[in-house]
Amino acid sequence: MTHTAATAIAHADLTALARREQALLTAALGSLFSHPALDEEISHALGYPDWPQPLTLLPDLVPELTTTTPQLAAYLAFATIAGRQAVDVIAEYGWPIRPAAADAAWLLLQHADHLNDQRRALLPSVANAVHHGNADPRHLAMLTDRERAVRGEPQKYGTLRLIRDEQPVLLYPLANDDARTNLDRTAIGLPCLADDAQYAYSPMIPYGVARMCPTNAWPAEGLHDLRPEPNVPIPPDQPEPITAGQAGVYLAATLRYRNQTRRIRDALPPPLVSTSRWLDIDPLTRASCQFDAGPALNQVAARLCLTDVTRSRLMIAFAEHRRSHGLGVELGAALSRGVPVIMIGAPLCSFDMLPDVTIVADLDQALAAAAGLAG
Repeated sequence: MTHTAATAIAHADLTALARREQALLTAALGSLFSHPALDEEISHALGYPDWPQPLTLLPDLVPELTTTTPQLAAYLAFATIAGRQAVDVIAEYGWPIRPAAADAAWLLLQHADHLNDQRRALLPSVANAVHHGNADPRHLAMLTDRERAVRGEPQKYGTLRLIRDEQPVLLYPLANDDARTNLDRTAIGLPCLADDAQYAYSPMIPYGVARMCPTNAWPAEGLHDLRPEPNVPIPPDQPEPITAGQAGVYLAATLRYRNQTRRIRDALPPPLVSTSRWLDIDPLTRASCQFDAGPALNQVAARLCLTDVTRSRLMIAFAEHRRSHGLGVELGAALSRGVPVIMIGAPLCSFDMLPDVTIVADLDQALAAAAGLAG
């Protein structure tokens, strides 16, 4: 077998490993999110929210927690093996040129936290691939920020960052000010922090659906799908039941305004109570929402949202947030299930004219209308 053929096979193996890893991660995150007390215990053990260590370091930091759910145990065992294989393949064959294999290599290395020294040694290879146009600059930036964070050092490129209520929130501090950070980003071909901030309401990872935004382009041949894994079932969702006498309200808004929507949730007057668990899907505070989980976390979140819409008595939605496709899906799910919708803002389409939709001008009117429907 030629070296070229061996390289192609090795890189193809990484793609298969990455898809399997994501399927197992989806199940593991789902199992943690369904057990908030366990999720909180693991998050505390990993240092959330001060300096969170990744879930893959749990076996090193708190081994007794690694088997608390079968799905978590299966994921951590597989991630250890897959990370080792990714390190070995890249060390021997170099960084993949094909987009799907490169995405897979990044994903597996990003989660190879137990091999941080070996991962760090591979960064020059990734940098060389970026220099020659054979690698995504965001692969290099996120791997660099991840290995620095595991060592307790600030970020160089500021890739581990979210936007909340139009303000940046860092998972770890920056090593330099924004101006210097932007110079480092520009040097490898990344947009400046301000340009990314327009889309960083959810983690901007170089893989899958995160590449739908203009500053994080999605290659046509990238690793953008998750093939079904029949041997990796997703654990059943177990939401907290709504107490008798309460009226479940689903708050439909965009991720960018998660903190603002949390404040609305916390101010709901009785008997209204929020069913919107998406408000607690926060990489800044919970291990079950690890920052670079990507499509795995997206799948968990989508299932939770659909469940929460259907178990609600009514929905309050913000018309101005309809730039989010997810909000449109939630509205459709509510209307198809006969869940009344209270829309804050001007009507935008014919569905707003349905009898189950009430149009109001502001939040106070929405809460008054909700109280009437709940009664």
